[in-house]
Amino acid sequence: MRLVSIPLDMPESDEVALDQQFLEGLYNGDYGKSMPRNFGGYLGNNVKSSGLEESPFYHIDTTLKDGRTLQLWFSSEKDGRRTFGVWMETPWSNKPPTKPYAAARKELESAYGQPDLDFSPPSLAGQHITIFVDRMAPNYQAVMAALPKASQISSKDAESFWHCDLRTLARILGANFRGAIVIQTEQKGKLGGETAELLDLVRARTVFNLDDIK
Repeated sequence: MRLVSIPLDMPESDEVALDQQFLEGLYNGDYGKSMPRNFGGYLGNNVKSSGLEESPFYHIDTTLKDGRTLQLWFSSEKDGRRTFGVWMETPWSNKPPTKPYAAARKELESAYGQPDLDFSPPSLAGQHITIFVDRMAPNYQAVMAALPKASQISSKDAESFWHCDLRTLARILGANFRGAIVIQTEQKGKLGGETAELLDLVRARTVFNLDDIK
């Protein structure tokens, strides 16, 4: 699974390659236009600004030329500074949305397949939360077994899902979740807003304490 061409497990350092690719190459556009299971387009020449931050943990903040923001979250030095999270947000705009929601949904499912979990908050019918488990993960069966059904998610969790922290995600989706989380807002048949995230909660534990789940 890739988000704006970045996969989970991508090392921050170009001393180590993932599938013969390097992070710098993805940012510079060396790797191109036909990546499978990629959602959100490509970095290439679309980067406006980018910088590495070391506090409170290693992460890269990137702004794309179209205004979208991208964050890469890296695991501990001992784990090789590999991405445990890739997060993309389309900023709010006062302009009326123009992209058909059906087309945005088709792009999403074309990249990641059919969702494993799909639900909407009771008071926000236009917000669609879609979960995809990484089928290539070694613990795929265990992650699927821990994933709740939509009917098992409380109204409180559904309402606050769009801004919950990693501990809450671990409680709702399972302690070993690995996959994609996409939240889209539909306004009169158009895509009004979107956030997408690739997340590996096992690797996240090299940086954060997620064991005290409440």
